[in-house]
Amino acid sequence: MNTFIKHTFIYFLSKGLPGILSFLAILYYSKNLSPEDYGIYSLIISVVGIVNIVCFDWFRFGMSRFLPEYIASGERDVFLLFVKNKMRIAILIFSVICFLWYLAIPLLPNMGIDREFILYIGVLVVLQYVFTLLTQIFITELKPKNYMWANFIRSFFAVVVSVLFVYLGFGYLSLIIGAIASFLFSTSYSLLKINFPKNSASLTIDKVLLIKITQYSLPLSASAGLSFFLSYSNRFIINHYRSVEETGLFSLGFDFSQQTIGVFISIAATSAFPIAMKLFTEHGNTEKLHLHMNKSLLMIFFIALPIVIIFCSTSVDLSNLILGEKFSRLDNMFLPIVSVNAFVLGIKSYYFDLFFYLKKETKLQMLILLAVTTINISLNLIFVPQYGYIAAVWCSSVTSTIAVVGTYFATKKIIYIPIDFVPIFKIILAALFMFITMQLYGNVVDVFWLAIKVGSGVLIFLCVVIIINKRIFINILKSLGIIS
Repeated sequence: MNTFIKHTFIYFLSKGLPGILSFLAILYYSKNLSPEDYGIYSLIISVVGIVNIVCFDWFRFGMSRFLPEYIASGERDVFLLFVKNKMRIAILIFSVICFLWYLAIPLLPNMGIDREFILYIGVLVVLQYVFTLLTQIFITELKPKNYMWANFIRSFFAVVVSVLFVYLGFGYLSLIIGAIASFLFSTSYSLLKINFPKNSASLTIDKVLLIKITQYSLPLSASAGLSFFLSYSNRFIINHYRSVEETGLFSLGFDFSQQTIGVFISIAATSAFPIAMKLFTEHGNTEKLHLHMNKSLLMIFFIALPIVIIFCSTSVDLSNLILGEKFSRLDNMFLPIVSVNAFVLGIKSYYFDLFFYLKKETKLQMLILLAVTTINISLNLIFVPQYGYIAAVWCSSVTSTIAVVGTYFATKKIIYIPIDFVPIFKIILAALFMFITMQLYGNVVDVFWLAIKVGSGVLIFLCVVIIINKRIFINILKSLGIIS
């Protein structure tokens, strides 16, 4: 438990601080970029995510599964050398493909794609691939401090460089430049910390190991791809049937709420996966694993549920006082629905999906996501052309519910880990008191009273948690070394 709490605290610094920077940056973008600019940037980043998942991200899953075995047998350098060569080969092949595609664009005038976009996408895909692979090594080796600094460096340079170029008037290109700069600096730091073993110029790799990783990873990669489509396909549908302006409006509101909550959920869950894998590998499905999984779920509720309450209670305030005038047209229900969806999907992704990984039953996970993604795309195609971006949000709420309910019943058949509902209900009760307190303020008139409203709600939440969960709260403080 001590290890889990301490790692969670470090991951809070590694993701919470960058999350705050990103949050402030989005506020700046909402005031200084047009919806069209943010829409173009959003579509480019969405394409980068799709390409990364299809071409590269599968290897990360297998690496995190097999690296601990090589470390245990004293062959860490052997495995990292394999990772290094695999990474170099993949980048070389992808770079050639991007160069050929760049040359072919003028021959395909009806594609409607600017030639420069190929360069932006190609560079971002490679940098994101290397960064996520290196930081996954930090997570797998239980080195949260390195992970913290890598993420902080990335977020810091992304915000500083992007804001500088937005100020200079570069439009959407500002965010692309910021993203490239952030990956360059954070990847350089990560490479220094991992210290890959040196090898000859040969690019030979262990084919047997590559096949094993591929067989394990492809279902996970398919699941990750379907999860990405579940979250981002509506942006392409909105852009096609409505406009790039409406895509930007939807994307900024989506990023503003969902990514904020996603950061806080991942804070609680990032440290849970390697510890759960270690417990299950060494002891099996025992009381130790049950205790760890319940603490992990409780931490998700404790950290993320108050953020959901804040978005639900201040959606009108945030639109009127915080977001820029061009983005204040967001529907009042947009932020509450997106925040609840993010919370529900976060529990699915960071808690229930872990059961699939423990039992290596990733094909079932993929089938559930395939069904849910198909439903989501179908609903968006039916309702978005007529009702616009708000329809996409309601469609996501339906599919999110289907996803988490289906996953819950599927995982019960794979591995039984009882959920201790009593502490969770106590957290929900504290969140209810927080919601009631914030509702008493109504819609506030300035940022000062918005801060008072949020601060009062958080204070009430913490007080109720301490009163009804005194023992748990004291154990957390002892684990962090705050009290003896």
